[in-house]
Amino acid sequence: MILSGAQSVLAGGYMISRSIGTVAPTILDVAPYAGFGAFYFLLSAIWLVARAHRSARA
Repeated sequence: MILSGAQSVLAGGYMISRSIGTVAPTILDVAPYAGFGAFYFLLSAIWLVARAHRSARA
């Protein structure tokens, strides 16, 4: 959650800095942010499934 929060802060700062300029952010600017968010979500899901599997065996 800390990594995700830090990523959100950095992405928000990047989006604000881009919007102050003459060119607005595009989908190409947002796509890496969404990709990393999906990676964190997948990592969390794998972690929870593995933890539940270990608890069920004990």
